[in-house]
Amino acid sequence: MNKKIVFYFIALAIIAAYIALIGFIRWSDNAPPRISLAKPFTLVGPQTPLSIHIEDNGTGLQEVSVRLIQNMEEYTLAEEHFPSHGILSLASSMQHTYDLNVMPFDDTIPKRRGPATLIITARDYSWRGFFEGNWIQFNQDFTVKFTPPKLESLSIPLPMTQGGAGTVFFRTSDDAKSFGVKIGESFFPGYPIPGEEYNYFSLIAFPHDLSAKTPVQLVADDGLGNKAVQTVDIKIIPKKWRTRNINISDRFIQRTVLPIIAQTPEIEDQGDPLQNFLSVNNSLRTTNANQLKELAATSKPEFMWQGRFTQLSNSQVEAAFADHRKYFYHGKVVDTQYHLGFDLAVTKHYPVEAANRGEVVLAEYFGIYGNAIVIDHGYGLQSLYAHLSSLEVKKGNIVTKGQIIARSGMTGLAGGDHLHFSLLINGVQINPIEWWDPEWVKSRISKQLLRSAPVNSKNLLPDKLLPSPFPYAPPPKF
Repeated sequence: MNKKIVFYFIALAIIAAYIALIGFIRWSDNAPPRISLAKPFTLVGPQTPLSIHIEDNGTGLQEVSVRLIQNMEEYTLAEEHFPSHGILSLASSMQHTYDLNVMPFDDTIPKRRGPATLIITARDYSWRGFFEGNWIQFNQDFTVKFTPPKLESLSIPLPMTQGGAGTVFFRTSDDAKSFGVKIGESFFPGYPIPGEEYNYFSLIAFPHDLSAKTPVQLVADDGLGNKAVQTVDIKIIPKKWRTRNINISDRFIQRTVLPIIAQTPEIEDQGDPLQNFLSVNNSLRTTNANQLKELAATSKPEFMWQGRFTQLSNSQVEAAFADHRKYFYHGKVVDTQYHLGFDLAVTKHYPVEAANRGEVVLAEYFGIYGNAIVIDHGYGLQSLYAHLSSLEVKKGNIVTKGQIIARSGMTGLAGGDHLHFSLLINGVQINPIEWWDPEWVKSRISKQLLRSAPVNSKNLLPDKLLPSPFPYAPPPKF
């Protein structure tokens, strides 16, 4: 037999085998593409994301279509055609996975209420179905919602001061998933009033460094992007804070800053006294403030305190709340900070009492505060005890008002033996002097919160029952 004929015969046999292999691969692929949603898509709002994943591990994706149908109108969110490596390619499609992440109801799709349907179709490069390929259609019915939750203030709040605290009562509808009071960048969550469905209160703090003209706003969000906002008519009384000059020396930095760096892995010794001081006094201070806000998220929704808070017994005030400090190094101002608390001193290693009943949520070395304790008093209210020489309680302990929890000291960024005492609401530092005043606590907090505490509660806020500040009947439920 002629060699050329043999060569052609073998070549044709190889081509036929290759075509047969392609046919086998593409014909044997009888599985359609797989479609999945990363998140449920049944109740949809303006900010509800649509996350789709489509894959085909066989011959690969040929076409994908994503459409919405509402009120007999169709809207195309995506339409893709994926090329193949060629009809004689074993690899088939160039695309085996497809992901789509969109906000369907943006400006291109009318925002209309009512039911709608999501339709997703996908087809692969199989030769099944007379070379049409395997295809799949995914239908998902959903409801569109573009109305925000209902929101209503239930009281006229009493005046507050910059750096002070107060209470706000409000009502919202059952579709609200997140609600509370917003002041600047600070948010104070709402807590349910026992026995009053959809009625809530927020313990709030007006940050010391915000303008008194900053609005106090009730907010409610349904989690779909629909948000209700209502300004609370509350008078904010401006405050002026003292300015204090603080001289720092290399000796002070050596004694206070280097031990803090040694206890704080995220801060490195830069070999320069001033840079070390700034890292601690500025960067670490900010980190600790953020950690206190995170700690506030663990606050229990219950009243654990009773009556006024107590100042450290026999103590003298060495520094007040919101003192504006200018730090001088070699005669030049190198930093400015607010001192958010009271420095209270008696004698060296003086017993430190819990200012009120609560649960210890932190008892450890804590950045600029040195050895520190944080007590949760419930509903976002927490107290901080810093610069301690020793701790006598552990995280998880329940403490009573006046119980010895530590000894004063000079750990952390402290110039001498004293107690740094702070009060916080949802991580926002507030002026403790208000909470040391029994009349202020009774009229501004206890009396306002009486309606939200069970009458037979053992930890009822007021020292005695007070008349309700809401003489009128509450409006009907939404």
